[in-house]
Amino acid sequence: MKKLVNWKEFIVLFIVIGCLYYITRSLWITSGILVLLLLIDGLLRQYDNKKKGERQAEEIKKKLED
Repeated sequence: MKKLVNWKEFIVLFIVIGCLYYITRSLWITSGILVLLLLIDGLLRQYDNKKKGERQAEEIKKKLED
C-alpha cells in the first residue's frame, strides 16, 4: 500500500517547526506546541470529512426521492 505525501503540508510543517524552535529555543516546548497543532488539524479534518459525508448523503437521498 503506497501512501501519498502532501509535499506542501510537509514543507509547511518543517517551516513551522523551525520557526517555533527559533522562537522558543526549547525542543520540548516546540514538540508540545506541534502536538497540539497536529491534534487540532486532525480534529478539523475529521469534522470536515463528516460534514462532506452528510452533504453527499443528503444529495443522494434527494436524487433517490425524485
